Parts: sequence; structure tokens; C-alpha cells
Amino acid sequence: MSLLFIQYWDVIQGREKEYSDYLNDTYLAEIATLGLVPVGGYFVEVGFGPRTITAFSSESLEDISRIITGKEFRDLVLGLRKYVANFNNTVLEPDGTVQLGRYPIQKGVYKFNQYYDLRPDMKSKYEEFIVNEYLPAMGKIDYATVTNCWNVVLGGFCDVILEITFKDPEDIGHLLKNIDLQRITRRLIREFVTNYTNRIQRTTKWFSDPRWFRR
Repeated sequence: MSLLFIQYWDVIQGREKEYSDYLNDTYLAEIATLGLVPVGGYFVEVGFGPRTITAFSSESLEDISRIITGKEFRDLVLGLRKYVANFNNTVLEPDGTVQLGRYPIQKGVYKFNQYYDLRPDMKSKYEEFIVNEYLPAMGKIDYATVTNCWNVVLGGFCDVILEITFKDPEDIGHLLKNIDLQRITRRLIREFVTNYTNRIQRTTKWFSDPRWFRR
């Protein structure tokens, strides 16, 4: 079971070249040697910021904790923060409703991610809704996939992130107009969650280079 360690930031205007050099030549490579596997990088096309998102996978919360509290990791982050603002971290754990296994490397895809808090005392009914209604309805949409449903266990601003993946940017328009998605999303918001928001992300080119990835 893969957990995700997510980092968010905005690149400081005028520092783009230094940022790119540090990110590609130092940061990603060194993070990988510490044990966090880079699995995706994104730019937020529509929705709230920060605009740059990186995703790393790990097999345990204990490993993530050990790595991010270590001096090597803290030194790498200090180097990165010379070039970025609005920096933040969060840790995501699968909620068990989607049977994913090891989190796949994300390249050449787009995301429609939904963020929300669960209503008090609705956890079990929410899980039944996701398994029995939401996932079957999404399974009928052949151009989009529910990659996972994540519990936010550290950092962040919400309880849950529902991650949907698609390959063609034109499909987001089809998805948002899909009657079944509209129906199940209305019920999700009406009965089970609060503070709902979403955003559209695309993978960034610098994560297309296979040298940082482990198969």
C-alpha cells in the first residue's frame, strides 16, 4: 500500500532558471536517494494554489516520518525554499475504498481532484456511498479513472482528496458535463461532505524524465 508525500509551492518570479536547475539537478535526485520515490509533478491549471505540486510515494508512514525529520531532507528543503513561496507538505493514506496497490508513476495525464471534509458521524455511510454508488458510476465513464481516495493524515486543509485521472484535456469538459458525475457529486455534497472544492492539474514535463523513477 503506497502512501503519498505531497509538496506544494509557487516559484518566485525571476528565480525560475535557478529553481529549475536546483529541482532537476539536486532536489529530485537527492530526495530519491533518501527513500521517497518521485511519482508525479503537476501544475494547477484551474483552481486554488499553490500552482506547483510534487508527489512522492512511500510504503509506510514511519518511513516518511523518518525521512522528513532527518537533517539531509531539511537541508534539501531549505535549498528549495530559496526559489519558492507558499511552501507546504501533506501526507496522504489510501482510505481503502479503491484497490490500487502500488501507486503508479503519473506521466502525461491530467487530474480532476476533489477536496472535502466528512460530515460528523457520516464516515460509514460515506464509505458505502463511495463503494456502492460513486465508484460504479465512475466505472461507466471510459475516459476517466478514480485513481484513489485519500485520507489526509498530516498537514493539508481537508479530510479527503478524491483523485480522478484522464489523459485527454478535452475530456475534462465531457466529464464535468456528465450527468452521472453531476448526480453523484450533488449527492456527495448534499449528504456526506462539507467545504467541497476541486481543481484541475496537468503533469509537468520535468517529471517525464525517467532518470528519477524506480520501476
